Amino acid sequence: MIRSRRIALLGLLALGLLGLLIRALQKDHARNTPVRPWAVPLVDRDLGAIAADTLRVLVVEHPLTYEQFPGGERGAETELLERFARHTKLPLQVLPVPPDSLLPMLQRGAGDVIAALLHRGRFGDAVACTTPWWHTTPVMVHLRPDRATGTGDAGTDTLRAYVHGPWAYDTTTTRIADARTGTALIEAVAVGTLPAALVGDLEARHLAEELPQLAFDPVDAPAEDLVFAVRRNATRLREALDHWLLRPDEQEARGLIVAAYGRRLPKRGPLGSTRARPPAGDSLSPFDDVFREKADLMHWDWELLAAIAFKESRFDTSAISVKGAQGLMQMMPATAERLGMDSVEMVEGQVHAAATYLAVLDSLWRRSIPDADERLHFVLAAYNAGPGHVRDAQRLAEELGLDRHRWTGHVERAITLLALPRYYRLPGITAGRCKGSQTFLYVREVLGLYKRFRASGR
Repeated sequence: MIRSRRIALLGLLALGLLGLLIRALQKDHARNTPVRPWAVPLVDRDLGAIAADTLRVLVVEHPLTYEQFPGGERGAETELLERFARHTKLPLQVLPVPPDSLLPMLQRGAGDVIAALLHRGRFGDAVACTTPWWHTTPVMVHLRPDRATGTGDAGTDTLRAYVHGPWAYDTTTTRIADARTGTALIEAVAVGTLPAALVGDLEARHLAEELPQLAFDPVDAPAEDLVFAVRRNATRLREALDHWLLRPDEQEARGLIVAAYGRRLPKRGPLGSTRARPPAGDSLSPFDDVFREKADLMHWDWELLAAIAFKESRFDTSAISVKGAQGLMQMMPATAERLGMDSVEMVEGQVHAAATYLAVLDSLWRRSIPDADERLHFVLAAYNAGPGHVRDAQRLAEELGLDRHRWTGHVERAITLLALPRYYRLPGITAGRCKGSQTFLYVREVLGLYKRFRASGR
């Protein structure tokens, strides 16, 4: 009997010691296990409280999420959530915040929805994700081989990818996680400071038209869902968003909104000097004698005037552009008037005004760019875009580490960025937005035609 009691007592003692050991191990594990910051909601704020107040949307500044530009705001994700707010009759406030503030502000209740081109893994189980509003696939972006300069695509074994994107840590290729967004990485490749980057196709499609120096190659990888994020305890808000996202009419509207920010990616081969073909025959145009006369007067090769006329109007003296440029040389009437010329009434006047304007533009860069062949690039760019935009492109090129006195591979790349708000809004950029992709191609095509016209011997 006594022995049985001793055995029972020893058993209880052993169980007690085992319990103490387990608790000690649990405490030690808790001390050595880091607590993820902002892993749980700190407020109880769901659809009812939001309806009595305001739906606060946390966004990052990104052309597909939220972007300010002179005269307004835009962004595909912002447009979508504005539609949701109208549908649910919720007052809406859009709050641009740094990327690192998205989760803390959500969990504290300073915001209710995160919109930042999120994929499901961005914040893990700290948030609740909506049904996907779209999907994105990876694309490799790189500079196009350039026949005009004789440079090719150097290729790369390493790709940069956005650190918070879904492809930053894929082990199938050598990748470097970068703090810059996909859009910023594309811009860095466009300038030439990065050889290549891995980005989402939505960002690539949005910028492709503005950056003709780039090529985009698909990557064999599954698509990633893009979602909005809410607090885990905001179940009614998430249900309302899911219900709205699945509506057939909203799916159709969403497709139109996304398409407005970029359609299909272009298939681009090497950059050539020109895409246009000169006319066939014994003469270049019916106006060759006029080109010769005015070129001699202004010390230009007449084939240069012919190349500009062919590019501008295909030798159509009655051509009028959507912006109001007129005639064979597509001069703006106000520009011709400032030069004391009539660029509309007669072909001679049109060509004379163009030749005079080219001489004026040439004088603007003669001191800073003494080489005539190099200077001609800047003159043609200014003829197309205006001297103010070309000066802005030179300033931007210098800021980006490019040579402001060289056009090809330098200022021509900078001028393409002046179509983007975050560049044309920079201090020191005075002429505003410029459709630089057109100027990029215009200079190359005119110079290509000029070379062919001179080689034809007509």
